[in-house]
Amino acid sequence: MSASLSIFTLRISYSLQLFIVFLLTLQTPLSAQVVQPGDSMLAELDKRVEAHMSKSNIPGGLVAVVSKGEILHLRTYGFANVELAVPVSDSTVFEIGSISKQFVAATVMLLVEKNKLALDDPIHKYLAYLPSEWLGVTIRQMLTHTSGIPDYEEIRTYDAYRFRLTPEEVIRIAHSRPMDFAPGTGRYYSNTGYFLLSMIVEQVEGEPLGQILQKRIFKPLQMTQTRFADPEAIIPHRASGYWVNKVNQLINRQATETSSTLGAGGLLSSVYDLAKWDAALHGDKFLSEKSKTEMWTPAILPDGKNTEYGFGWRVAPYKGLKSQSHSGQVAGFVAYFSRFPEQEIAIIIFLNRYRVRANPIKDAVAHTFMPSLGPLPE
Repeated sequence: MSASLSIFTLRISYSLQLFIVFLLTLQTPLSAQVVQPGDSMLAELDKRVEAHMSKSNIPGGLVAVVSKGEILHLRTYGFANVELAVPVSDSTVFEIGSISKQFVAATVMLLVEKNKLALDDPIHKYLAYLPSEWLGVTIRQMLTHTSGIPDYEEIRTYDAYRFRLTPEEVIRIAHSRPMDFAPGTGRYYSNTGYFLLSMIVEQVEGEPLGQILQKRIFKPLQMTQTRFADPEAIIPHRASGYWVNKVNQLINRQATETSSTLGAGGLLSSVYDLAKWDAALHGDKFLSEKSKTEMWTPAILPDGKNTEYGFGWRVAPYKGLKSQSHSGQVAGFVAYFSRFPEQEIAIIIFLNRYRVRANPIKDAVAHTFMPSLGPLPE
């Protein structure tokens, strides 16, 4: 083959590659536009939400779309309290389960910015009495669920959250099982990691986690309805949580005990507070761009596998769109918080029933407000 023919072939090949990339770009909604749906589209969305709630025996819920603190869409469904026939309102507060983890992660990053701790510090630097089997685990690894420390919730089940547990008891439960893998070599979701992170934050700041979160995040952002669930506290507009028995009848669930979860899943919040939280994550007034980049960068394992998890956030794309999200499930509640930073919108879902799926509702909302994602399957 002559040199000129070889160059010509390479040029065709390169042009073909560019054309394929162009076609793929057309098929992938990388620039999905947010629209204000018409009445018929919103009615169809309501229909989907109500059908899912009815099928799953969910007594109450709230669905919202927000943009940098502004509410674009808000719908409430059913009852916050079935026995008293109290409907869900825009003021209702729901337990948010593992969405709590992102507030612990943000607090860790605020302390990193103040040089009060470092991401690659070993956890024994702050909690010297932890089991020696956990030596070598770092703060970063606990943030990304790559520590290998067993999940105490998995060992004791969700029922652990119904009882007052001391830190020593939580550590003993987790240590009842060998390490899942050597630190940093795998990924397995571990609530123990975020319980220990909560303890480290308390050790560094010298205050209980609830006070730290209030001082560092909730008060500055005017998140007036976000706090630990605390079964004994009088919390205005608190939704009741439910589960079902073996014949699918609703039953009451106890609120989450603060001491049994700390920042792993013990918070409750409202739609307006999570809208403020979403707004704070735009710009660098609350967290620096460097901190957010760290927080939203997925951990990569030694074998090259992308864990699709950062610091308290799942960072896997959704239908080609950049996405930062987390679900929460605890006691009698399920919640979902999903951000699309390039479209500057977030989806908030609260449901007051344990062990149900929020994803079908999240998908319906996303496709309704970003129709370029395509139709949802029936």
